[in-house]
Amino acid sequence: MQTAPSKEAIEGNLWRYKVLAAVGFTPFMLPIIVLFWQDCGLDMAQVFWLQGLFAVAVVVLEVPTGMVADRVGKRTSLVFGMLIIFLGFVAYAMSRTFAAFLLVEIVLALGLAFYSGADSALLYDTLKALGREEEFKRIEGEASAVRLISFAISNLAGGVIGSWSLVAAMWASALGPLLGLIVVLGFVEVQPRNPQETLRTALRGYSELLSQALKFVRKQQYVRWQILFFGVLSCSATWLLWLYQPYMSHSGLDIWAFGGAFALFNLVAALCSRHADDLETRLGGWRTNAVIVVLQVVPLLLMATFIGPMSFLFILGHQAVRGFVRPIINDRILRYTFADKRATVLSLNMMCSRLFFALSAPLVGWVSDTQSMEATLLTQAGALVVLFVGLAWMYLQIPRKYFQPKTP
Repeated sequence: MQTAPSKEAIEGNLWRYKVLAAVGFTPFMLPIIVLFWQDCGLDMAQVFWLQGLFAVAVVVLEVPTGMVADRVGKRTSLVFGMLIIFLGFVAYAMSRTFAAFLLVEIVLALGLAFYSGADSALLYDTLKALGREEEFKRIEGEASAVRLISFAISNLAGGVIGSWSLVAAMWASALGPLLGLIVVLGFVEVQPRNPQETLRTALRGYSELLSQALKFVRKQQYVRWQILFFGVLSCSATWLLWLYQPYMSHSGLDIWAFGGAFALFNLVAALCSRHADDLETRLGGWRTNAVIVVLQVVPLLLMATFIGPMSFLFILGHQAVRGFVRPIINDRILRYTFADKRATVLSLNMMCSRLFFALSAPLVGWVSDTQSMEATLLTQAGALVVLFVGLAWMYLQIPRKYFQPKTP
């Protein structure tokens, strides 16, 4: 077995985690990517099919890659993820057809699957090794805020770059994953793995690990509910993400302002992420859930009712939810999950959200191409009301014993 890392080395993970949040993803292309797709001949139905198939790829890959994080090492999983994502963005900048985009989306799905869950699980393991696990939600919230500020800067710059060249904005997006790869190489594995345990060995244990994780989620009703809640929120946020640019065009906002709008979205999300811990501390669990639900549904009604150049500001409600959700729900899940299953359970969490989107994307794309923007937004609001009422009923059925943390 490898020797355990020193306390100083473990503490180094904390500042590197925030650096990774700042530089790991630089989505310069986000404010203009729908324009890029349309410039390459795609319509909105194809956009949603593309993203739905991407979600299917993530669903298929999410848990196996979570197994790599749990059995081979979270640092190793992050290295794989950053490298693949970097190569994926390079390939994206060179692609021009639906088929090529789909192939690259699958590559990016693989990279994202290696990355997602492993980052938060490594942070939690790091804090637990230092006896500071109660700081997880605060540090995760701070890192999310840093990440979103970086997104805002990238989006603002991406709007400017994209007004000059859509392709250049795609190339610029590869910069972050390259820097992220350098950062993750400096992480240390808090729970060193046996050097004799190869990927083949890990694969042999995959069925058992997945079975245990699924059994745990089936049994732990509170964790299962959080996974479903996150899934609905993440799915609906993705529905809207690909409609933001068409909506802003529909409302009369000039294209040059798209980068500024997306930058504002990320700044609001960053501010809310930074104060996610304060929100739940002040309101408690169910009141926090209620605030999140209102902020996810009401803006849709306002966007459909009041349409003008400034109506994109209603989207800020969704961005508040975006900032709150990851630190709050990840903390809830991790507190009720054993250490050897954390990355896999977080991967199940992401898989659930991607599955919801994959199943709904073709329908959302069809509605977007056949109905007015207003009708599309109202349809989404109605669907969310039904889903949230069902989740509220499920929440009330959870026995009180599942609200007691049991993580050793």
